Amino acid sequence: MGALWMQVLTALSAGVVCAGMVAVVLRTRSAPAPVPDDPGPAFGDPAAPALPDPWSVQVQRCEQAVHRARCAVEAISSASARHALQAVVRRMDAELPSARALAELGRGLDRGGRAGDTAVLDRVVRQLDDAVERFGAITGEVLDAVVDLVADRDLDRLHERVLVLREQFPLLRPMSSLVSPAPSPAAPKALVPLA
Repeated sequence: MGALWMQVLTALSAGVVCAGMVAVVLRTRSAPAPVPDDPGPAFGDPAAPALPDPWSVQVQRCEQAVHRARCAVEAISSASARHALQAVVRRMDAELPSARALAELGRGLDRGGRAGDTAVLDRVVRQLDDAVERFGAITGEVLDAVVDLVADRDLDRLHERVLVLREQFPLLRPMSSLVSPAPSPAAPKALVPLA
């Protein structure tokens, strides 16, 4: 009977060793490949971070200008001054959909790539660049007005500044100016620096 137990123990230990080896082989085959420390973006890799859309960046710059102006105006304690400057911020905010539409038009022309669209695309780029500059300039004027109001609570001077700021609108040219290269009679006025 001793030889029989010896054969059983040998078979059992061989089975355990084989099962262990099979488990190790299966685990190594199903284990994920090691990831390098800094793989960097691979060419054509869909998971790689995309470059920011230049059209969206320009619109975001306009939106940020409106946001900065709104935050500065909301910090004013004088209800009359806050109300007067909020009218300017609301006008800026009302022109954001036009900036978004302009960016969408530019994005569409940029993707289309038709030969006749390049002149229109150039005008769209210039107009969107101009819009970013104008939004920033109006925001700068609003911030200056808030700072001046804190330094000197002259509400009459503030209301004069608001009137000059309101004359700066519209900030964007009409979309019809993109189709024809001739200047539109409704083109926005040049920004007037406030003294």
